[in-house]
Amino acid sequence: MNQVNLVGNITHDLELKESQQDVKYTQFRLAVDERGIKEKRTHFIDIVAFGRQAEILTQHVSKGEKLFVSGRLTNSNFINTEGNKVRKIKVILEEFEFAGNTKTRLAQSHTLAQNA
Repeated sequence: MNQVNLVGNITHDLELKESQQDVKYTQFRLAVDERGIKEKRTHFIDIVAFGRQAEILTQHVSKGEKLFVSGRLTNSNFINTEGNKVRKIKVILEEFEFAGNTKTRLAQSHTLAQNA
């Protein structure tokens, strides 16, 4: 099973983009704190959302807000500009919920996006 659930803070304001195939998407990073160890560690996880979910997120989420994300992991390999092989792991968003108080009124938006 390829399933990941994360709760973290958005690291920057989101921007809605469109692919060459006319698919709307947004990419963002989620800062996720690791629990259960003596020293605090924060992991920065790349997330990609498509379609209606991307539209909702870019309209209603801003830097610093807390978000619950559920999705699946994917990876890609490519050669960077320095000629080094790079492996990139991302989460493809499947569901989300606003976890902060300021977005409680929009908590059901993920259901709309899922059914769109």
